[in-house]
Order: sequence, then structure tokens, then C-alpha cells
Amino acid sequence: MKWLFLVHQIQTPRSRERVKIWRLTKKAGAVLYRNSVYVLPYGKERLEDFQWLCQQIKDATGEAAVFVSESNDEKENRVLRDLFKRTGEEEYVKLIADAEQLSARIQNLKEQQRLSKPLLKRLIKEAKPLGDLLAEIQRVDFFGAPSGKKASNALEQLRSQLAAFEPPPESLTPLKRYARKNFQGKIWTTRAHIHIDRLGSAWLIRRFIDPKAKFVFAPETKLPKGAIPFDVLGAEFSHRGEDCTFETLLQAFQLRDKALAIIAKIVHDIDMKDQKFSRPEAAGLDTVVRALAEALKDDHKILETGSSILDALYVYFSNKKRGS
Repeated sequence: MKWLFLVHQIQTPRSRERVKIWRLTKKAGAVLYRNSVYVLPYGKERLEDFQWLCQQIKDATGEAAVFVSESNDEKENRVLRDLFKRTGEEEYVKLIADAEQLSARIQNLKEQQRLSKPLLKRLIKEAKPLGDLLAEIQRVDFFGAPSGKKASNALEQLRSQLAAFEPPPESLTPLKRYARKNFQGKIWTTRAHIHIDRLGSAWLIRRFIDPKAKFVFAPETKLPKGAIPFDVLGAEFSHRGEDCTFETLLQAFQLRDKALAIIAKIVHDIDMKDQKFSRPEAAGLDTVVRALAEALKDDHKILETGSSILDALYVYFSNKKRGS
């Protein structure tokens, strides 16, 4: 296996420069191998990261060099892989603890009936950095730290918990109705690391609303301006009351279709976890989508493969003899 090593020495006494270099190595995903030696699994982009970092160190009156090494010693390769896994594991565990702590606060406020609208907004603001941090950890989790999936589930549960406190249906402002002709060739955006509601909504948009739609998946605080957001807190096309985003889109664009209505119930049961419709297909589709996410690790690939599955379900439920 090929590895990249950055050997450096920072001569400046200024702590600001030292902290800057440390942050840059962390952003690149490098871990400390030995004193003043950082390591990364080999890749062209990672090599460029180290070369750029090397220049930054030299600019700070330091010395640095990058080496490429190929090791056939499986024991040494395993030691390096485990080093990355331990580093990722520590970050995931801390993130899970922060998410669970925030979740417990929300539950406590709910039980005490103290969850006001201004307080809910503050809690949503607190939760956003956790989502960004998860994306950063996943980006440099090169060897799959054990708690990665648990961290994703903890953040998704936290988001669902916050979404559940949207105003009840009777106090919601009426949902606007939109014409599909006004939403052609648009750029749509949602949070990265898609699961069933974002996957299903993207499929619905491209298949029945905007055939030439382009999608941008990004951390919630980095969604592109000018794009149409969906399944994002506060967006028009998102959770509303007891409805998931897929259901909101059906209503907003007046998509009255028996097969889509059935798929909406399945998506709802998976996403909202309230067993409102008790669709027997929910558990199976949930497992399939999670398996796709774990295997593909790329939202566009997940959407492509997941769309084929949803296409098949649509054809299946379009048969008048099936489902209701």
C-alpha cells in the first residue's frame, strides 16, 4: 500500500503559526505518525494537499518535505490503518456524545413544556455545526472508523427530533401550489449524505417535476445560494407538520398519482419513524438505502442507483392490482 509522509520542522516561535499548520494538517485528514511526521494514504489530491502544506510551512520560515512510500509489510500497513481508525473513532465518539447531549436537552424541554419557538430556533442553530462536523469527519475517514454509522444515525435522529417540533398542521400557513412549468432546468440543493427522504424527493423532482434538474449535496451551512433547497429546515419544500418532504412536494406540485401516494407512505414511515401507515415495504427499503449509502459513499451515485429502485417500485405500484 502507498503512503504519503510529511516531515516538517517549524522554526518560528509564534504559536499562531504553529496552530495554523496543525489546523491545516487536520483539515487534510493527516494524522501524526511520529514526532513531526504526518501521514496520509496515497492519492493525487492528497499529494497536492501535502505539497501545498509543505509550501505553507516553508513560508512560515520552517522546513518540510514530502515522501511517497510503498509498503508491502501488511503488519505496518495495518498499524497505519488502525492509527487512522482510532483518530476517526475518537472524533465520532465525541460527536455522538454532543448530539446525544443536545437530544437529551430537547427531550427535557419538551417534557417540561418549555420548548418555545425562539428556543427551538436556537437549538436548530446549535445542531447545524454538528452536521458540518460530521461531514468533515466523514470526508477524511479513509478506512471506516467503527462508530461512523452510529454518528450518522445520531445526527439524523437529532434532526428528526427537531423537525418534529414544527408547528402543528392547524397553525401552519397554507402550502402554496406551484406549476411545474416554472421549475424547469433548475438547480436543487439539500444536505449531503442523503437517506430516504432526500433520495426520494430528488427522484420525485427529476422524474415528475423537473426532468433536467441538477442537484447539489452539501453541508447545511454551505448550500449554494440561488439553488432551490429541499429537506432543509425552514425551506418551503421540507417537513411540514406531520409530513415528510416527499409528501410536501406531492402537495405543492399537485401530483395526484396512486403509485406515488403509496411510495410517499413508505418514505414517511422510514423517515418519520412513527409507523403512521405501517407499510410492510418500509423496513426493506430502509435497509437497501442504508446499504447503498455505505457501499457507494457518493450522493450522486446513491441517487442514480436509488432512482432505479424507486422507478421499479413506481412501476410495481402502478399496477392496479397491487398496493393501496
